[in-house]
Amino acid sequence: MAMYSMVSREPRWRPFSNPAPLGNSGFAVSTFVSSLHTGAIGIASGAPPNIVVGLALFYGGMAQILAGAWSFASNNGFGAVVFTSYGCYWMSYAATLIPAFGIADALSKISPDVRAQSLGIFNLVWTLQTFIFLLGSSRSNWGTFALLLFLLATNMLSCIGNWTQSEGVLHASGYVGMLTAIVAWYNVAVDMLTKETFYFELPNPAISLQNTPELVEPAVHTPFFNGMHPPGAANKLEGDTPGNPYSFVATMPNTTNTGTSSSNANISSSLSASGANSNIRAAFADSQG
Repeated sequence: MAMYSMVSREPRWRPFSNPAPLGNSGFAVSTFVSSLHTGAIGIASGAPPNIVVGLALFYGGMAQILAGAWSFASNNGFGAVVFTSYGCYWMSYAATLIPAFGIADALSKISPDVRAQSLGIFNLVWTLQTFIFLLGSSRSNWGTFALLLFLLATNMLSCIGNWTQSEGVLHASGYVGMLTAIVAWYNVAVDMLTKETFYFELPNPAISLQNTPELVEPAVHTPFFNGMHPPGAANKLEGDTPGNPYSFVATMPNTTNTGTSSSNANISSSLSASGANSNIRAAFADSQG
């Protein structure tokens, strides 16, 4: 019987909560404060943005990287890449302002034109990266799409403003960056203000999939898929709810009906199919005596 217990044991996976509110919060706060400096809103133009360093390192940086790691564990590949990427962005931005890295000192020793081009290249690569993310969100929801769209505009204006040394364009990027942060905060509110925590829910409709091929669910559900089970699927997830991609407590097909020939046959065939050696199969046969 010990052999039977080993075969029928149910593997379990720890479920993860939605990490998106943490990632969006870190992004929103860091972007908003940085945009105030860039747009000279409530602060003198050209004021050093060193106050952003702490936020960029810990909230915009470390918190987003953690959110990205938890997104990987929740099988949300898109969120994992986006959060981790922008967490690294904020940490790299902070590095340019920390004297120990020597980046700010090196930039101060070159000509203004070369320095402007260097900053422009930095913003250019993030503009291209954000454009790819925007394309990847085109079938998600309007909140995510709008966030990446505004962020793309912010990066484009920052790239142009730095490259051309245009103070007006840089100020415009600050204003658009503030709008980007507000959209990120809206996405946070969408995830946090649920029926369980608030009196109503905020709308965040999915982008229409009209005139697109019907999505086909996988035939076998494993803990690495997000889709719901098709009717009559053999494997089930405990606690699955529609639209919840964070339920990963899996159970194996039912093989615990002891005392019936069908369950014994299922276990025996499973042992044979899994390549169990003859000693294991013989031990199981003896236990059924």
